[in-house]
Amino acid sequence: MSAELTNSPQYRSTMDNLERLKRLSGDGVEYWLARDIHEALGYPNWREFEGLLERAGEALRQNGIDPSHHFVLTHKLMEGGKGSQQSVDDYFLSRSACYLTAMNGQSSKPEIAAAQAYFVVKTREKELEDERSDDEKRLELREKVTQSVKVVSGVAQAAGVRSQMQGVFHDQRYRGLYGMSQKDVKGLKGLGLKDQLLDRAGLLELSMHDFQMNLAADVISKSPKGEQAAIKTNLEVAERVRKTVERSGGTLPEHLPLEPPIKEVKKRIASQKKLSGPSND
Repeated sequence: MSAELTNSPQYRSTMDNLERLKRLSGDGVEYWLARDIHEALGYPNWREFEGLLERAGEALRQNGIDPSHHFVLTHKLMEGGKGSQQSVDDYFLSRSACYLTAMNGQSSKPEIAAAQAYFVVKTREKELEDERSDDEKRLELREKVTQSVKVVSGVAQAAGVRSQMQGVFHDQRYRGLYGMSQKDVKGLKGLGLKDQLLDRAGLLELSMHDFQMNLAADVISKSPKGEQAAIKTNLEVAERVRKTVERSGGTLPEHLPLEPPIKEVKKRIASQKKLSGPSND
């Protein structure tokens, strides 16, 4: 794209208009109304623009995606002759719908060129936002799991589990959740014996561990004291969690994929915070 085009008033105006015409649903999802943006995209004739929407929808259909999820038909009242009103078709357009509409438009139109650039940038920004959100959720949950380990270890100790048996106690969680020892889980997932499995676990897998440990801590604290009783209870609670996952049709933890090491996630978040500048809090 030439510098002459990107610096043109028409290009800047189109970008500004698309940002101004953006709407947000009740749950914060961006969308646009076709009747709002057709002129901004260089299509003052509605029928011509509607044909462009149909081509964009067909592009989705050819890729196995239902267009109705992105192009939602609605109606609006418009002023007619002599002050009358008439109901006309309109469409709620997702960001993907707008992007495909721009990509199927006439590239010779400066408005279309600007729209293509706008929606490419917006799509990438959303991808980065989602990635950052997942990173932060995973790091927060990983830190929570670390605290849960301390909590259930303390409860186990109070119940009579000796320090030298804490490893056996925690291995029962793996045997119950995965149906195998922690060592075997690592082998199945291609990790070394010194690797920390929980540092490679995703949100769902971490959630299973966190739930099991908090539930086990509660049950053990209310059960008769004794080392073997606590170890057995830890296994039974983990088995119940696994059965719950099975009954709900969820993915069992041994089949969940490994995620990037948590150290990489920490570095990525730190780098993103550095790039975004100091907080105004």
